[in-house]
Amino acid sequence: MSKKKGLDLDTQKIIAWCKGNIVLVILIIVSIASIVGFPKMAATMEDDLRGKLKDRANKFSELDKFAQTKISLPASDESSREVVNQALIDEYVVVTGEIIEEAQKVIQTAIELNSKEYQVLFAGELFPSPTQAQMETLPQLFYRQLEKKYKDLLTMVRAGSPTSREELVASLEDERIRFMDSHLSTKQDADLTQEQRSSLEKHLSKIRMTTLRTHAQDIGLYLEESTLDIPTFSLTVIPSVGKLFVWQWRYWAVADVLGSIASITDRQSEPPSPVTQVISLEVLALPAITGEAPKGGAGNSGSGGSGGGFGGNSGGGNNNGGPLGAPLGGPLTSGGDGGPTFFGGPGGPGKPTGPKPPTPPPPRGGNDRGNDGEGSLADSFTGRTSGELFDVLQVRVSMIVDTQRIPTILDGFARYNFFTVIDLELQPADKFLALDDGYDYGYASVSQMTVVFEAAWLRSWTTEYMPDEVKTMLGMQIETE
Repeated sequence: MSKKKGLDLDTQKIIAWCKGNIVLVILIIVSIASIVGFPKMAATMEDDLRGKLKDRANKFSELDKFAQTKISLPASDESSREVVNQALIDEYVVVTGEIIEEAQKVIQTAIELNSKEYQVLFAGELFPSPTQAQMETLPQLFYRQLEKKYKDLLTMVRAGSPTSREELVASLEDERIRFMDSHLSTKQDADLTQEQRSSLEKHLSKIRMTTLRTHAQDIGLYLEESTLDIPTFSLTVIPSVGKLFVWQWRYWAVADVLGSIASITDRQSEPPSPVTQVISLEVLALPAITGEAPKGGAGNSGSGGSGGGFGGNSGGGNNNGGPLGAPLGGPLTSGGDGGPTFFGGPGGPGKPTGPKPPTPPPPRGGNDRGNDGEGSLADSFTGRTSGELFDVLQVRVSMIVDTQRIPTILDGFARYNFFTVIDLELQPADKFLALDDGYDYGYASVSQMTVVFEAAWLRSWTTEYMPDEVKTMLGMQIETE
């Protein structure tokens, strides 16, 4: 009988051996388990470790993100990446504080430039809300001070009129008699030879030019008081407090123009001055206040030049005093008593026989830029409109200026206040026709310049004493208690 192939294991002996060698058996089992389970355990631990490392890396990324925060300084296009910490915050506060301080200085400078030394007359009494008793006396006192301030402007720019024909004729007639007596040894009514007449005319022409030049040097600017169009006051119809305020506002605008001219000319006495003559001056777009002071009576304000409306003429304006209108006399012609008619001969002043001066250009305005008549607003390219910060006015000025110095003149206006040129017209001025009217513009080429300025008036100082009716016209909200 053959033996059965395979291992003949005695289970009982194996169990007995394991019991006798229990420690060894445990070590064998642990070794086998380690070979099989440790790789799986290691893989699980690796995954867990990777997850923790990934989470920690994300935390570091967030820290890096904070360390690379983009910081832009106020009022600057430059930026950098910095760590946001207390030191940075403190530095940021310092920088913003300096910027705020600089901004406040700019605002203060702007207010000082805009307001100059202008004051609201009778502030706290007449403006903004007078009592009935105050309205009975203060408007007249206000007008007296306002009128004086207008006339002080004429003194400031040393304004004067041209030499009148009567004064010039009288002076030249005296000189003619003296010259005929001392140089020609003839009587004043004697007939003169052609040579004597030529000598006399040459001498009187020289005296005439000297007289005009001396007068031009004695004044600083050809400017008539009527050109300022000072408002008129009547006790029969007392203007309302709003209208009085608009009168004062118009004065500020006129003072700006004449102050600019005084600064530009720097009180130059020797012709030609950059600005030789102001022909007309209009302030446009002031609030239209037409009422009178409430006093129980009826009627409309009868004072002239009281201020236009939005888009209207604040003072009526005029073109008086300009040499470009009809001349007062013609060129020299011979008289019968030894003197030319211009110098007092029998021919008298007579009518001009020379060419007529050019017609001044019409004011421009309206959407079609045609002639809308005097007082119309010019089209503006700035896009500025009256709002919470400022009010926009227009000032139209016609002047005789030194042609070569026009850029300097316009720059001078811009430096003096918030003036922006929105319209400009030029035409040559005939100095010889001007001489016939008593104006001496000097040796330089001159032009008649009609310019429209857009002027901004900051409400930060104009509204403190502004009456409610003016604020209403400007669209401002009236504060009620």
